[in-house]
Amino acid sequence: MLVHRLLNSIYFGWILLCASLLLAASAPAGERTALQPSLGTQTNNGGTPIWSFDLDSDYTFGSSIQKYSSFGPQAGYHYEIEVLRDVPLFDKYSLQLGLDSERFAFSRSNSLFPYAMTSVAAEIAVSYWDGDEFFPLLKIEPGFYYTRDYITENSFDIPIRVAFGFKVLKQVHLVLGFSADRFQQIPIFPVAGFNWEINDKLNLRAVFPEPRFSYTPNDSVEFFLAGQYAGGTYRNGPTNDTRTNEALLEYTEIRTGTGISYTVKKGISIEATAGWTFQREFNYFRIGPDIKTRGAPYIRLETTIHFF
Repeated sequence: MLVHRLLNSIYFGWILLCASLLLAASAPAGERTALQPSLGTQTNNGGTPIWSFDLDSDYTFGSSIQKYSSFGPQAGYHYEIEVLRDVPLFDKYSLQLGLDSERFAFSRSNSLFPYAMTSVAAEIAVSYWDGDEFFPLLKIEPGFYYTRDYITENSFDIPIRVAFGFKVLKQVHLVLGFSADRFQQIPIFPVAGFNWEINDKLNLRAVFPEPRFSYTPNDSVEFFLAGQYAGGTYRNGPTNDTRTNEALLEYTEIRTGTGISYTVKKGISIEATAGWTFQREFNYFRIGPDIKTRGAPYIRLETTIHFF
């Protein structure tokens, strides 16, 4: 147990060191910038927000599960609530402190398929404010990641996300980073992509896990085509199945959709999306089965509010 804790301490210490070095390297200097400004407001007139609130919810219609057709179609509902206190650091960078709660709930369940997967975590982030929204550069989310309603000390985790952008051409920014999570099947997962401001109305953000091509006819409306790789890794609760009892469960959703984003006023925006979920996956990657569902349509609604 002592050796295990020591290895975990070394692991997270190394991750934080790498993140700190990348953060220092990404500070604006000359033609290098931290992140691509959006097509809306280019300056943060009146300063950065004091509080940020985000509610993201979606519903995936029922789909059958491969090799388990007798189980019947399973639908899924997901929501995430994020509340952050924004503390200005320097220039357009802020320290964000708050809470994040996320839940995936399902219409059918058994020992293989939990009726819910939940995370309740604190959130600590260093983010860049572009005048319209925050772009997290470093995000740490210590909390509990569990299935059903079983919260134990084994469900505690500290995922870390790092992502930075560097200007390589006048309208092109390269994005590099990684996610680090000891619960994941791949503990350190690299992230790479680019953001290309094609002109003042078209923008292509080819960055995992949410690539997006958008058309912005004015400062209030944005039409987009987007992909999403959603999900998380959770500690399963006790079951009568030795393959899933207290096991780690990695859940993912792969989907694409089209939608519209509307800015009601500065600091308040609503975004609606409809599309197709190609696959949902329940992967007990250590000792259990890897189960995939068939495709199904989905709808998504997100509301973001910044208080200045």
